[in-house]
Amino acid sequence: MKKVVFFTDISKLGEALENFSIESFSGKKYPLKLHMGETGNKYFVKADFVKVVVEELKKRGGGPFLHDTTVAYPGLRHYKKGYQKVARLHGFKKIGVSVVIDDTGTNVKIEGREYEVAEHIHNSTHIFGLSHVKGHIATGMGGAIKNFGMGGVTKETKRSMHRAARPIYQKDKCIHCGICAEVCPFEAITVDKNNWKLNKRKCFGCGVCVENCKTGGIANEDKDFPYLLSCAAKACVHDKNVIYLNDVNRIAKSCDCDPLAGPIICPDIGFLLSDDPVAIDKASLDLVNKVKPDVFKKHNKVDPERQIKYGEEIGLGSASYQLVEI
Repeated sequence: MKKVVFFTDISKLGEALENFSIESFSGKKYPLKLHMGETGNKYFVKADFVKVVVEELKKRGGGPFLHDTTVAYPGLRHYKKGYQKVARLHGFKKIGVSVVIDDTGTNVKIEGREYEVAEHIHNSTHIFGLSHVKGHIATGMGGAIKNFGMGGVTKETKRSMHRAARPIYQKDKCIHCGICAEVCPFEAITVDKNNWKLNKRKCFGCGVCVENCKTGGIANEDKDFPYLLSCAAKACVHDKNVIYLNDVNRIAKSCDCDPLAGPIICPDIGFLLSDDPVAIDKASLDLVNKVKPDVFKKHNKVDPERQIKYGEEIGLGSASYQLVEI
């Protein structure tokens, strides 16, 4: 059973770190993997908070640097220079450590598929993952698995994962009920009593339509998104020494990539620390569900447990955990 430490005051981070192999980070230069926020988003992990985390890590003799990857969709963060500008606008350049944005990677094969892992993630033996727990349109919830599974790979891999989750019409099984069109976040599907149509220009490849189809009238082009996300996360962290910190506060309906991510759908809960990404996401989800049962699924029409289930199946981590409160 994996240990997950829970605390509500960030000043207890140092005490929480003593439960894991933080001493092995001493003398290492390593990425602190985080999301530095989309322009317009209110809820991402703020620079002042990250500075507290960085200073606590530096006390252990290590050299963390802030790290993320360019994104697949248009905008400033699509390019390294643009993301560096966003990092500066959001105050991350004032923390006193380097900000590294990767745009290239190395292929790693997991479960028969290749994922291009960002160079600084791939080349590091030690990583610190700082993840903001919130809702997400394609996975229900975003946490540690999402932070690495999407944020730790190149934009080419991000695109291929979304393409793989696009819906393929299964004419003989479709009853034209229209549920897929109702749940599609991008209004990419139209259905009437005789026809089913997908606008591929609008389709994001989130797979929400496939998950909510009860008859098998649509299927993923390759695999569903939460499965691919879990595999990509494993490609990033397999055989590495990683400590994960989940910030379970400012829990919005949508992701930190969304400029309009609100509303807040759950009260603040606190912080979790673990060396297992599946265990920490499972504990985060359990704590949220204790306060607001099934809130992610209700808002995003996706079961967030699926990424956790897949993560355990492929050996990314364990969903069985011991919660230790300090």
